[in-house]
Amino acid sequence: MSRWRIGTPKVELDTPALCLDIAVVERNVRRMAAHLAQTGVRLRPHSKTHKSPALAHLQMAAGAIGIACAKLGEAEVMAAAGLKDLLIANQIVGADKIARLVNLAAYTEVMVAVDNPDNAAELARAALSKGVRLRVLIEVDTGMGRCGVLPGAEALDLARCIVDRPGLRFEGLMGYEGHAVMLKDPDRRRQVTEDSLCQLVETAELLRNKGIPVPILSSGGTGTYFITGAYPGITEIQAGSYITMDGQYRQEVGIDFEYGLTLLATVISTRGADQAVIDAGQKAVTRDFGLPLLLEPPGWEIAGLSEEHGKLRRVDGPPLRVGDRVEIVPNHGCTTINLHDEYAVVRAGVLEAVWPVAARGKVY
Repeated sequence: MSRWRIGTPKVELDTPALCLDIAVVERNVRRMAAHLAQTGVRLRPHSKTHKSPALAHLQMAAGAIGIACAKLGEAEVMAAAGLKDLLIANQIVGADKIARLVNLAAYTEVMVAVDNPDNAAELARAALSKGVRLRVLIEVDTGMGRCGVLPGAEALDLARCIVDRPGLRFEGLMGYEGHAVMLKDPDRRRQVTEDSLCQLVETAELLRNKGIPVPILSSGGTGTYFITGAYPGITEIQAGSYITMDGQYRQEVGIDFEYGLTLLATVISTRGADQAVIDAGQKAVTRDFGLPLLLEPPGWEIAGLSEEHGKLRRVDGPPLRVGDRVEIVPNHGCTTINLHDEYAVVRAGVLEAVWPVAARGKVY
């Protein structure tokens, strides 16, 4: 049973409370869908941000073609909630995980990323033993320096290992221009993104020229959606953070979706007029992209976070009192959401629903 009662005003919720302004979320979802409807590129939103089947279904209802997941465990949660077209944008390695993957493929249309011929062979053997045909995308490293084969000949060699292998169905290529996403200069971000996408598209053309169809070219994130979503040859983007938005994307990168996710906290101590302490620290909101933004009240800022406490510093606002509520925008929504069991879903300042963060902790 939740600690919150439906119909409670937001400002009276027990804290810390991870609040989802559902009207803002709905507007963000509609806005992204409308943008991509003009470009013809499809949306496969990344569930690693929200970790919520309810929000994934909201995105699907607005026209998304499927859901991207970071981990197999996330995909299992989404499948259990009735979502079928899933991309695990990661490599699945090891007998236990591969067995789970092919079991998932028995009742969904799951796809998985590969960048290694031995892994592809393992996937094929497991799929054959289960009697399924597993969909795969080759991940291409277009500059991020993480997973993926190199563009060009290396991708072609791996595709040749896959296309005629029983148990696998080659669906195309994916790449992620993550090294460009957080570049603050918009011209530089566009240049680096387009260089990355060019490598992905040219690799697809190489494969096609060698007789290998490449129906899917998947890429993109919230920081580059307007670039990737209009780039010739890209068929789908995997933006995730746009749905709730966070401080890093909006304040540092200039992506102007609305803030739909906040953390409500309570002042538990004060010292004079210039310092206050709240009941939310690093176990409630992460600081991997820096300290979070204090949204309400104005005239205060977060000065530091320890495990269970947040220290506030007055800039020019009125003094705070013990019991006052403050509202925080996470600087990184993805990692903050993963700290919480449930969302307080709020509409017009009143608790409308409580949704579990169902894929929380699914790092396996």
